[in-house]
Amino acid sequence: MLTWKLPNGQLRQVEEGSCLLPFAQELKDSFVSPVVEGIFNGEAVDLQRPLHEDGDMGFIEVNSSEGMRVYSRTLLFMLLVASKKLYPEVALEVRNTLGSALFCYDQSSHKLTGEDIKAIEAYMRKMVKSKERITYKQITKNTIPASAMEAISEDKKALLDQLADDALLSLYFLEGTPGYLFGALCPDCSYVPNFELLPYKDGVILNYPDTGDWTHLPPFEDKPKLNEAYQEAEEWSAMIHCNTIGKLNKYIEAGYADKIIQIAEALHEKKLASIADMIASRRDEVKLILIAGPSSSGKTSTAQRLSIQLAVNGLYPMPISMDDYYRNRVDTPRKEDGSYDFECLEAIDLALFNDHLQRLLAGEKVKLPKYNFRTGCREYRGKELQMTENSVLVVEGIHGLNERLTESIPANRKIKIYVSALTPMSFDEHNRIHTTDARLLRRMVRDSQFRSHDAVATLSLWQDVRDGEEKYIFPFQCSADVIFNTTLIYELAVMKKYAVPLLEAVPRTSGKAYLTARRLLNMLYYVKEMDETAIPNNSILREFVGGSIFKDAL
Repeated sequence: MLTWKLPNGQLRQVEEGSCLLPFAQELKDSFVSPVVEGIFNGEAVDLQRPLHEDGDMGFIEVNSSEGMRVYSRTLLFMLLVASKKLYPEVALEVRNTLGSALFCYDQSSHKLTGEDIKAIEAYMRKMVKSKERITYKQITKNTIPASAMEAISEDKKALLDQLADDALLSLYFLEGTPGYLFGALCPDCSYVPNFELLPYKDGVILNYPDTGDWTHLPPFEDKPKLNEAYQEAEEWSAMIHCNTIGKLNKYIEAGYADKIIQIAEALHEKKLASIADMIASRRDEVKLILIAGPSSSGKTSTAQRLSIQLAVNGLYPMPISMDDYYRNRVDTPRKEDGSYDFECLEAIDLALFNDHLQRLLAGEKVKLPKYNFRTGCREYRGKELQMTENSVLVVEGIHGLNERLTESIPANRKIKIYVSALTPMSFDEHNRIHTTDARLLRRMVRDSQFRSHDAVATLSLWQDVRDGEEKYIFPFQCSADVIFNTTLIYELAVMKKYAVPLLEAVPRTSGKAYLTARRLLNMLYYVKEMDETAIPNNSILREFVGGSIFKDAL
């Protein structure tokens, strides 16, 4: 018999191999929203997973970021099963998110029609109504059933090749159809009643609730520029046959890692050169470049590399730091809890910033401020700026896309660039890599390398960072004139060496930080490590792992 401690402190004796589902059902009235995943000894576990040791239990509700991952993952499995049941020739590939919606591309020649998609949605709703069971089975790699092996794609097989024969795998079954998905699923389909399917771009949109309110289904908001950037990356990585971790692993094993690095870096250089050419073609009117993006998207390196490409075109880029226009700390807006809100737009002295921009664009000489983060005051240290005929101002900051930041400058005189790591890489056709996870790994490694922060500090602050992005960056991303994708298809293979020791050092006692650390470790488990010596010193990745030629600007 095993001894388990409930969240309320009670001890229970259970048979070895029991799961957490009965306890989740017993305690359901003590939670605000449905429980969709368990926590056992600090680690997230499927509610149906058999457990074989003493321990403490906890639960994850659907109204959390991790809970909504379980919700959307369950819906995806239902979509894959329903589409195959109704249209066996259809081959859906998971591509990317657009807000709280998932885009799945139909790789087959069938191409789902609007009526097909309505039929699939109706089938899924029947699954919800009948509470169709999703069966969990834990097996070893060498005992995968033949029926399941037949359904496994070459990309999945390439991932399995990285695992030992006795490695434990989680296999799910819905209406007899097997699925190999990375992460927990709900015990049955009734857990996910709120969703809709919509036809979109040779595929289907799976729309589901936002994190925090699982009962409300927001209307799907199309983001064509963002989706186009994702699809361009997907098509490019597929063209060079390196769009999955399994394929990347094979390139590394075959000794082609340096070639992949060179190709990925060349794409970045080509894209930045193209953006610079576009700006140069409008040199008579465009005098202000605004660069914005979420945390760890590589904004600083992008600004530096773009400036070099602008110089190639005969322009003279002049950087201005938005941080230097922070209000004096005593004048900074405060949050509800009384702490300073340095992320909001009003933390910037908008009047002074726009006054300086207007005067610079008029050809005047301007004395620039320098913000002293130690004293919390703006200072003037004698730095002056004056534009010449071929000058162009380059401003980097989180509010760059918000029109209120530069409302005094006419639209034809500025270019807004949105920078983010929109990864096209996935584990296989159904298990994608979240862009937020890729950025979190970047930030964690950079914080450790250059800011003396351990992984616990980075992981603990990440939700606050994400909340700021949702409020101040993402609402404006589609107003960008240009989207530059800073992802590098090889980066997880390089990050692994730096990230794994940091994640393994996160203690069980760190709560949510430990949950996230274990999830990221499970993700990196499938990635083969890559040598980094071939990465050039101007690479965006150097901003995070070290060795950047732009270190003085970082």
